[in-house]
Amino acid sequence: MPVLRMGLGLVAAALMSLPAAAQDATVPDIPAPEIPPIATPPVLPNSTIPSPEEAAESAPILTLDQEVLYLSSAWGLRAQARLEAKGEEVTAENDRLTQLLSSEEARLTEQRSTLPAAEFRELAESFDIRATRIRRERAQAVQDLNAWAEADRAAFFRAALPVMGQVMQDRGAVAVLDRRTIFVSLDAIDVTEQLVAALDDRIGDGEGVVPLPDQPPSEDAP
Repeated sequence: MPVLRMGLGLVAAALMSLPAAAQDATVPDIPAPEIPPIATPPVLPNSTIPSPEEAAESAPILTLDQEVLYLSSAWGLRAQARLEAKGEEVTAENDRLTQLLSSEEARLTEQRSTLPAAEFRELAESFDIRATRIRRERAQAVQDLNAWAEADRAAFFRAALPVMGQVMQDRGAVAVLDRRTIFVSLDAIDVTEQLVAALDDRIGDGEGVVPLPDQPPSEDAP
């Protein structure tokens, strides 16, 4: 399950494409930005076999569910809540700027019949340049937010490794594998829940480890 999926649907974060003003200069077509899901390994068919806890007491291999580990941890829950909140801010600002540019374009179109051609062209070209700049700024805001989500997730797993290693040693195992890469395993060797509890205790929610990107106010802020 991708990081951004947990109840997020996340940002349809893009300015709508605006039609070019009625003149020769056109607004370059910038693809609508979206926050893509963070890449995860392909999911293979797999299953677990019910087994008593004693069956895993001397198991050399332990397993975990990487996605459940992250998304169930205090760190992952905090990151997801912050990501949703910032995504809503980005979407709201995109919507505001879309409405602003649409209104300005409508006024500019109305002026075409009343302004000298040279003056209208100057205004239209200025509008096109500004609209393109705003689109690029908003696309960058979405990219920055996605980059933060990836960096925060990576920081979680770096912080989690020593704890995983300790749990592995305590259980007398020699390796911990992602359960999704194993076709069949005993459910008793899965340590996901144990690790979530240990990580919440040892590393907490990770607040401030990877600062959120600054979102400078738009030059077009009201």
